[in-house]
Amino acid sequence: MSTPDYRMTKDEHSVLRVADNTVIPTDERNIDYVAYLRWVEAGNTPAPYKAPPVPVPASISDRQFFQQLAVDGIVTQAEALAAVKTGDIPAALAGILDALPDDQRFAAEMLLSGATSFERAHPLSIAIGVARGMSDAEVDGFFRAAAAL
Repeated sequence: MSTPDYRMTKDEHSVLRVADNTVIPTDERNIDYVAYLRWVEAGNTPAPYKAPPVPVPASISDRQFFQQLAVDGIVTQAEALAAVKTGDIPAALAGILDALPDDQRFAAEMLLSGATSFERAHPLSIAIGVARGMSDAEVDGFFRAAAAL
């Protein structure tokens, strides 16, 4: 049997046994907590608390989308403002539109210039990420950051 691995929890009233994801209250009458105390007395140190990842939002507003593009330096602040105010498509995104097949370009342009929200799972969101050389995790990070704006 392997040595249990523990992680501190957000509060100070429990520890997490990683092996089975069990939260153990800090109650000395609890046999699992006694086992944890023995594990610590043997010279082991629990890993620090690790917050769960923020979920990826299914959608973000057009303002969040264009503002995050500006924050990331993909478009200028002026381009982001124009996109939100009038639907102007920033040059960096116009280049992506130009690379799309003819039968997809008009719908993508309509979406970029008129959408009030952008869906993470939408093919255009994926295409923009691919065109920018972003991994799925990076696109997820973009949507998380944008949602926080």
